[in-house]
Amino acid sequence: MIERNGKQRKGPGAAPLGLASRAAKRPAARKTPRRARLRRANRPARAADSTSQAIALERPRTHNAVTADATVANLLERERRRTAADVHDLIMQDLSLALATARMLADDPAQAAHAAIVVAACERALAGARSTVDALLAHDPQPGVATVAAAARAAARRVPLSFAADAVPHGAQPDEATLDTLVHVAREAVRNAVKHAAPSAIEVVLEYGESWRLLVRDDGRGFDPGGTQRGFGLDSMTAQARALGGRLRVSSAAGAGTVIEAILP
Repeated sequence: MIERNGKQRKGPGAAPLGLASRAAKRPAARKTPRRARLRRANRPARAADSTSQAIALERPRTHNAVTADATVANLLERERRRTAADVHDLIMQDLSLALATARMLADDPAQAAHAAIVVAACERALAGARSTVDALLAHDPQPGVATVAAAARAAARRVPLSFAADAVPHGAQPDEATLDTLVHVAREAVRNAVKHAAPSAIEVVLEYGESWRLLVRDDGRGFDPGGTQRGFGLDSMTAQARALGGRLRVSSAAGAGTVIEAILP
C-alpha cells in the first residue's frame, strides 16, 4: 500500500509498486453524455430523412424533364404541320395550276412538243412535293384534317380563327383530289373574308359522314351572292367542287356575314 507520505507500506495487503503506479496513471473511464447517446441513436433516422428529401427533390426534376420533352414534341409537331401546309399551299397549288395549263396547251398541235416537256416536269415536281407532305404527316393520325386546318389558319393572318373537326371519325382520310379541293376552298373562303369582309372572327368546321362537308363562316360585312361581282375566288371554289361531283353553297347578306359550304362526295 502507499501511505500518505508517499512511502510504500510493507505488509500482506501491500500491492507491488509498479502495479500501483500504472493504476494511478490510468485515466478514469469517461462517461458518455446523454445528449451524445441521443445523437447516435438518431443517426439512422436522419439518414432516412436525407434520403427522402433527395427523392422529393428528384421528383420535380423528373416531372420537369417529362414536361420539357412534351413541349419540344408539340413544337416539332406544329412545325412539321406548318411546313407541310406551306409546301402544299405555296408549291403544290401553283404546280397544279401550271400542270393544268400545260395540259391545255398540249392539245394545241403547235404547242404540243413544248407543252409535253412542261407537263412531265410539273408531274415530277408535284409527285416530289406530295411525297414530302406525306412524309411530314406520316405520323399524324389525321393528316388531311391537319392540312386543311393549317391552310385556313395561314389564310386568316391576324384574324382570330377557330377550327373544329370533331365530326371527322378517327382515321378518316380524304383522297388526294378531295383533299386538294378542301384545302383550296378553306384557303380561298378565309382569304376572301379577310380581304373583303373585315371580319372580327372566322369559324371553320370540317365534317365527314357520307360525304365531306366544309363550312367557313365569318361575321364580316357580307355581300349579295347573286350580284354580278362574285369574284374569281368564288368561281374557282365552285368549279373545283363541281369537278368532283360536289357543290358549293354561299349564303350572305349585307351586314350579316357570310357562310360558304362545300360538300364533296
